[in-house]
Amino acid sequence: MVKKILNFFLFFLIAGTCYAQSVNDYRTNGNDGNWTTVSIWEVFNGTAWVAATTYPGQVAGTNDVSIEGNSEVTINSTIPNSFNSLTIGPGILFVSSDSSLDTPLITLTTGGEAEWTSNNTDLALPANASIVIDGGNLVEDSPCNATKTITIGGTVYASCNGGGGGVDYDFDDINTGGGTLSVAPTSNGPICIGQTLNLSANPGGSGSAGGTFSWSATGPGGYSFSSTAENPTESSITTAGTYTYTVTITDGDGNGTTNTNSVDVIVNASPNAPISGGNQNGCTGGTIPTLTATVSAGETVDWYDAAIGGTLLLSGNTSYTPTAGASYFAEARNTTTGCVSTTRTEIILSLRSCKVITNRRITYRVKQ
Repeated sequence: MVKKILNFFLFFLIAGTCYAQSVNDYRTNGNDGNWTTVSIWEVFNGTAWVAATTYPGQVAGTNDVSIEGNSEVTINSTIPNSFNSLTIGPGILFVSSDSSLDTPLITLTTGGEAEWTSNNTDLALPANASIVIDGGNLVEDSPCNATKTITIGGTVYASCNGGGGGVDYDFDDINTGGGTLSVAPTSNGPICIGQTLNLSANPGGSGSAGGTFSWSATGPGGYSFSSTAENPTESSITTAGTYTYTVTITDGDGNGTTNTNSVDVIVNASPNAPISGGNQNGCTGGTIPTLTATVSAGETVDWYDAAIGGTLLLSGNTSYTPTAGASYFAEARNTTTGCVSTTRTEIILSLRSCKVITNRRITYRVKQ
């Protein structure tokens, strides 16, 4: 007991400095009990951890949940409302009878375990949920039994796989494979119109080796997209807005197990090219006039020596004073999104030799 208490305080000392919290996150307070026992939980109110008045998932709005501080939590019922994730470790989740959790992600970290204490007991998770093994494990031998199961959508995982009963994988497959079959798509978004979108499926878990992929998408103006690559690219987006890319992985073991997940990508509009303040003329050896360009609110101008590519001469200024006569090119840039105009505006500075005429009081430079 003393060791458990010391571990509890040490864990919270470390966790408090390493992890950020969000409003309505829940964590165990070091006590053991049933999931629905409110007194074993704390909730983050935006400023501090306080005693919970409901258990996680009892009411809508639960964010992330963690079983930590070596707490032992038993679940034996359906938790009515969804929450973002469950992290176990260090601590234990005991599944004592048929139960369900409406969360897309369970992660077992170092010191974290999930153990089925009764036969003919199932923990049900929603379709496309994932279990990630990150130092923890599912207990396989307490003793193992093909009726101790996890059901994710139509896929059944059992403590032991007896070769029947519709079991696709066993807990050993999950533990050694790093989790259940999953995809966690990411992108290089947000991007600007004209930029290439890079998508990554990030497959993981048992059955991911040799898996196949199917991508689809929705977006503004009836946009569609498809690919069977693991990490496809897209370079034909012409409309600003939010796009949703969905990827499904089918396991490489031939069981027909799938997992689907989506990522939203924001595509920002490009600003219009700057409006020229006019070409300028000047005299060699005299004062060189300043070039100017106008852009919309929230935008600025970058100056180049070429219409495409070239050398950046000045960044973030609607005025530029050159040192020589030439063509200069103004590019608009949105200061929030970083998106730039698809074309640049040419502004010409012409310098000519000028004749100097002097009278008693005034000196004139006359262009020749």
